[in-house]
Amino acid sequence: MPTPVVELQPLTDAAAPAPAPVATPTAAPVVRGPDYIALLLPTRAKNWRVAAETIQAGVLAAQRTLAAQSTPPVRTIETEDNEQDILAAFQRASQDGAVAVIGPLSKTAIGLIADGADIDIPVVALNAFSEETLRRPNLYSFNLAVEGEAQQAARLVADRGVQRPAVIVADGSLTQRMAQGFSTAWRAERNALPVVLPISSASNFNDLRARIDASGADGVFLATDSRTARRLRPFIGNDLRVFATSQIDPGNLGSTALVDLAGISFYDIPWLARKDDPTYDFYARKRTRSNDLERLFAQGVDAYRLVIALRSSLPANVRIDDGLTGKLSIDANGVIQRELTVRTLVANPAELPPEPTVEPLPTLQ
Repeated sequence: MPTPVVELQPLTDAAAPAPAPVATPTAAPVVRGPDYIALLLPTRAKNWRVAAETIQAGVLAAQRTLAAQSTPPVRTIETEDNEQDILAAFQRASQDGAVAVIGPLSKTAIGLIADGADIDIPVVALNAFSEETLRRPNLYSFNLAVEGEAQQAARLVADRGVQRPAVIVADGSLTQRMAQGFSTAWRAERNALPVVLPISSASNFNDLRARIDASGADGVFLATDSRTARRLRPFIGNDLRVFATSQIDPGNLGSTALVDLAGISFYDIPWLARKDDPTYDFYARKRTRSNDLERLFAQGVDAYRLVIALRSSLPANVRIDDGLTGKLSIDANGVIQRELTVRTLVANPAELPPEPTVEPLPTLQ
């Protein structure tokens, strides 16, 4: 039966008793389950599965090692590599008991959540914000982008006394990002642009040193991968300081490769730069030969630590000085800043001299 319509009438002296109030139908309340930390990963997507499972291993290792009795447990929410699927999974998690979210992985999914989801719990996304991503309270970007290493490398190069670096940049989008990150930071550091020397993978590099000398450079930053760096390193000579990013060491370098790359300095995460740190034994990690996978494991550990910290502290007060991916803090834009560790490749690790302490490069706006 339809609900009767009650019309309001002016009161009269002989007003009849007021009708009983009509109950307004209400939506059924959302039933929340026990509190948990949602780990939102595309483990069902073939192209993402290995990366997602490695991050998951890091998160679960951190939970085993660091969780207090009152800490909500981690629950993995598996998705496809489909942004709408990921958004729906995020919305379900935020309604049924999630007190924090780790993920998603893709920039597009992060942007979709930023645009259309209610974000009233900490969300530590595992990629960089795109330029179009709407900055939202409680939404954070925790990424291992190579641009950050290249930016910090500019400070290292300057502190090592180089006045005019040459950026040797190979073909490819990743190497272009390295070169751009270094150049932008060098301009902020020295109010000048470095010399950029493009190279082709098909080059024999016979004229490389002549090009460096003609540019007036007194140091070199390699925006290349490890294989290209091995090919060109002998043509640079040993009288110039050479710097790179962590892409120089994919993790499976043999003794011959280390001889080829000896002397190159770069920033890396503490998990890889200080493998013998006894505190890392708590994570019971059997290391792989892939440094890319090891970085993802470390990211999972630190992502867990970040959501725990954000549940009890304001973002500006969060600082993790012993993070596996660096010393961590959060800037005003919700981006996790990482202070990295200097490494220098040597043919014999016993020859490695102590590295100086280098302050991180200020965040470039």
